[in-house]
Amino acid sequence: MGCDIVEVDVRRTLDGQLVLNHDGLLDRFTDTTGEVESTDLRELDRIDFGSWMGERFSGMHIPHFDEALRLARELKIGLYLDIKTKGLGPQILAAVRQEGMTDQVRYGGEWDDVHQLDPQANEDPSAGLQPGFKREDLDALHKQHKIVIADFILNGHEFDLDGMKQAVAFGVDGIMVDYPRLGAEAVGRPVEKKIATLSQAADSGTQQQRVDAVRELSDFVGLPLQPQFFRWLGDSDEQVSHEAALALVTSRPRPTVASFEAMTHSSSPSARSSAAWAIGALARDTADGTQCGRLLAPLLHDANTSVLTQTLVGLSRCPSDPQVVSADLLTQILHGDVPVLRGLAAVALATHHPEIAEPEVAAQLEKVVKAADTYNAAWTANGRPKLSQTDLDKLVEGYREQMKEVKALAMLPGGAALAALADQAFRPGHDYSMGPILLSGFRLWDHLGDDPTPALQALSAQDHGEADWAEWALVKAGPKVLPAVRQLLPTSQGEVRRRLIQILAWQADKDALPMLRSIGKTDATDQELIRWAIATIQPFQPGS
Repeated sequence: MGCDIVEVDVRRTLDGQLVLNHDGLLDRFTDTTGEVESTDLRELDRIDFGSWMGERFSGMHIPHFDEALRLARELKIGLYLDIKTKGLGPQILAAVRQEGMTDQVRYGGEWDDVHQLDPQANEDPSAGLQPGFKREDLDALHKQHKIVIADFILNGHEFDLDGMKQAVAFGVDGIMVDYPRLGAEAVGRPVEKKIATLSQAADSGTQQQRVDAVRELSDFVGLPLQPQFFRWLGDSDEQVSHEAALALVTSRPRPTVASFEAMTHSSSPSARSSAAWAIGALARDTADGTQCGRLLAPLLHDANTSVLTQTLVGLSRCPSDPQVVSADLLTQILHGDVPVLRGLAAVALATHHPEIAEPEVAAQLEKVVKAADTYNAAWTANGRPKLSQTDLDKLVEGYREQMKEVKALAMLPGGAALAALADQAFRPGHDYSMGPILLSGFRLWDHLGDDPTPALQALSAQDHGEADWAEWALVKAGPKVLPAVRQLLPTSQGEVRRRLIQILAWQADKDALPMLRSIGKTDATDQELIRWAIATIQPFQPGS
């Protein structure tokens, strides 16, 4: 918006982190109560600080001081720090120096300790004038070698554009404003001129210049730029079109999902692709998000791969709409020729038709995994020669597909997800082809609490890596699996028993202590492991 310097307020949270905040009262701008200074930053980061002003501001979070310094440095603007509480000087100075902002910062508020630590801070004295001052008032302050700032904040002159222009004409060094658009007009740097220049750049030039211009225009919040973005959305250049879609999705107020419908019928594949992505991106945040499936379903017939890709991505984000989204089309794509589309179709199928996704996705993933295993076996037998770029691209495409299909299986309701994920997680694999094993193992953590049987059975696997995965999955699954682990321990032997003991130890299962002590007294086997397990559990017990 043209500002040279921005005033911000600095406070410190309960856990000693610096943030930007004016009055410190959580009651004014959040759904909770309390003060910033008495709250940990972790808690503050979870709070929406914008919705109190309206829906268009929803999702805003409290700014971190170091992030503000970094942004100001990147934008080459100064910061005026209004320090709200005493004793922050050392920490603020350290952060300012760390970010290389020493020459771009001025201090105000409770800054006495800053001056003591850095006598050169605010070396140039400043003075303020209220609207209505005379030229001789300004001249007198300039003769004292002061930087003079005319104040147009909270004094009845916030919208006094004529007064701002007069102050500039008199020769003030700066004007302090609440509305930067008025300030930019007053100093002869109107925002509209910059927008016109950027709009022209977005219409012509290299692809990168056009993308950069659209991106920069998206930073002008609250200006009527949505019609321009919709125009660039229809551009034949895919990057320009997508950048415009991103600008629309992140703009406030948000456009409706329905406002993109016309672009889904565009003759330009780029426009259809970008519109599909935008519809999916907005589906969960707009009042008409239920229209998502209706708008995207026709694009499943699109012959353009990019359009079909973004349509499938969008459908995976839509509310479930099985009456509108065709299961037959999604299944057809799932078993088609393009790996990435197969993976995305799996997620869309799980979203809208989970009962069909259960057998279809599992079968497709098993087919892809077997193909990867076969390829790896042949590659290994051949001495693992350096792969060509074509081979690498093919492997990456298969990897993408597998990851999406595992995600689809994890979305299935009830025990279906557990069974499908366990089939993938607990099988041999020690090379690049084990992607589904890793991801399925992680996904299982949240399912094994309902039925730990697959992991308990895999503890006895002949393949050491498979048993390792089962052990760690049971550790990360949480306390819900512990009764089953304890129940199995007395009848187990050998490696399985050692793994069960380790699971109980890593989870700090206090209920296992009597059993472990009993086993330690009556069985000479694994004495050292049992002593370690008991010592590992005890520090987590209250009063230990």
